[in-house]
Amino acid sequence: MRRLALLLALIGCEAKKEVPRASPSSSPVATSARPSSCGNETVGEEGIGELRVGTNVESLRQKCNVVRDTTVMGAEGMPARKVAVAFSRDTVEAEIVDGKVWRIAVTSPRLRTADAIGVGTTIGRLRQLKDSHGMTGEGQFFVASPQHCGMSFRLSGAGPRAQRGDLDRDGLFTLPEMTVVSEVLVFGCHLGRK
Repeated sequence: MRRLALLLALIGCEAKKEVPRASPSSSPVATSARPSSCGNETVGEEGIGELRVGTNVESLRQKCNVVRDTTVMGAEGMPARKVAVAFSRDTVEAEIVDGKVWRIAVTSPRLRTADAIGVGTTIGRLRQLKDSHGMTGEGQFFVASPQHCGMSFRLSGAGPRAQRGDLDRDGLFTLPEMTVVSEVLVFGCHLGRK
């Protein structure tokens, strides 16, 4: 009798386990139909290859390998839809608003701008950018420059000086030399154009 009860309990536990739902992108048919490339892998002012700010998610799926589409807790505890797009060098995450790419976050050192700025780039290199300046946002410190319109570079190791607010180019010299880029955000240069 004990064995039967134990067996029934085990079967009940197995039945209660959550079974992952198959998404269109994870089915065998969809896998074989996935694009093998998402285009040029240089980080630019509007995106990376076919992953562009403003692109509709369904269009993105036709052009790129979307490996994940999920909702997570975003800024200020609000739900945020994010997709992960595979490139040959790494995967990039994009935040989706109203069914379109709103912002792209690059956390891989393998994907860089045309002038080789990316994760791991030092504050010394960012100071060389035209009119570079620092600012705080979402509890983090970023550097931006008109030379890289539509992008900002999140820093790590900036120290307490960075938490005091905005810094002009001269103020960036007060940051520790070990300060490096930890994430590149692409939100699109078109936002500033009329």
